[in-house]
Amino acid sequence: MTEVGPLVISLEGKTALVTGGSRGIGRAIALQYAHCGADVCIIYNKSDKDAASAVEEITRIGVKGLAIKCEASDTEESSAAVTQTIETLGRLDILVNNVATLDSTPFLSLDASTWKRSVTVNIDSLYNFTFPAVHHMRERRSGHILNVGSICGVRPITAVPVHYAATKGAMNAFTFTLAKEVGRYDIFVNSIAPGLIDTDFSQVLPGNRRDDFSRFCPLGRIGTPQEVARLSAFIVSDLNSYMTGETVIVGGGL
Repeated sequence: MTEVGPLVISLEGKTALVTGGSRGIGRAIALQYAHCGADVCIIYNKSDKDAASAVEEITRIGVKGLAIKCEASDTEESSAAVTQTIETLGRLDILVNNVATLDSTPFLSLDASTWKRSVTVNIDSLYNFTFPAVHHMRERRSGHILNVGSICGVRPITAVPVHYAATKGAMNAFTFTLAKEVGRYDIFVNSIAPGLIDTDFSQVLPGNRRDDFSRFCPLGRIGTPQEVARLSAFIVSDLNSYMTGETVIVGGGL
C-alpha cells in the first residue's frame, strides 16, 4: 500500500512558460509557480511595464524570471520564444497556454475580422507554442501542458460572445485529443475552465452583469486569479501523476 503523507506542491528545478503572463490570471499563475520554486518565462504582447514588473516580482522570490514580447498568433515568433526560453533557462517542463483575446460583440453584429482575430489568438496560439514545446518534452520524456480555457467552453453562459465560447470549446478538444497522443511520452495535457474571475475583463463589465453572476453563483461571488493559480500549480506538479486529458471547472459551483 502506498503511504499517504502531507502534500507539498513543489516545482523546484522546473521551468515554466506562461503565455499572457504579464496580467490577470497569467500573472497570478506565473507568480504562484515562482513561489513553488520554478523559473518562469512570461510571454506578453503589449505592456512592457507590466511585463517588467512581473519579472521583478518573480526574481524577488528567488528564482529566474524572463519576459519575451511576442505576437502569440505568429507561428515563427512563438516558436522562437519557446527556443529562447529553453536556451536562457535551460529547459522547459511546463507550458501554460493562457493568452486570449475577448470582446463582447454579439454574433449578429460580428464582423469577419473580429472572428478571425479571436481564432488566430485563442486557437492558433495553442499550436504555435505547444508544437515546439511538446517536441522538447518528448525528447526529455516528461512535461505538463496546461490550457486556460473558460467555463463557457463547457456549458452555456448568458451573454458570453459566440466567437469566444467557440474558441474555448475548441481548446477542450485540443486538450483531450493531444493528451491521448502524447501520454506515451509522460507528457500530461490538461485544461482549467474558470468562471468569472476578477481581472481587467470582469472589472469593465456593467455592474448589473457582475451582480447577476454573484447572485447565480452558489458561492455568491466572482473568483480571484490566485484561486485559479493555486489549482493550476497542483495540476502541473509531480503530485498530479495520473490526471490527463481533463478540463477542470473553477467556477464557484456555477
